[in-house]
Amino acid sequence: MLDAWDKLERWLIGLLGALGLVVYLTQIVGRYITSAIDFSMAEELTVYIIIWSAFLTASLLVREDGHVRADLLLRMMRPGRQRWVEIANCGIAFGFCIALTWYGWLVTADSFDLGERSNTALGFPLWIYYASLPVAAALMSMRYARRLWQFCFAFDPATMEVHSGHE
Repeated sequence: MLDAWDKLERWLIGLLGALGLVVYLTQIVGRYITSAIDFSMAEELTVYIIIWSAFLTASLLVREDGHVRADLLLRMMRPGRQRWVEIANCGIAFGFCIALTWYGWLVTADSFDLGERSNTALGFPLWIYYASLPVAAALMSMRYARRLWQFCFAFDPATMEVHSGHE
């Protein structure tokens, strides 16, 4: 299950990145080669695509332990203390991500209810853009919940690793 989730996220992030590149390349070609294929809304659309891609990447960073933190200080601690710091870190991050999911959902729902659109020729529905926050935060919440469980119940101080049987 976890491998499928990882692969789906990676595939979606890659697809969004490629789509953003194609859209922006179309803008560049249109601007400098011929005005017949000028796609003036490409810059705005590219921003929306890249934001979605970046926010989805945050979930994979939780999985791969890639978020910025004081890793050097953590590695200088004894294994038992490292475990408790990791548990505290995961608990705080989980709570923060749950709050981001909730408040992001409220902003997205308000934008949908109000029919907000960008004030450009594209008139992009902003709820789609705003939805990147609660979706990414929900994915991160699930990753942090799993990580918290691993540090609580599947931690091996001898190897400093968590064991789940899936990895």
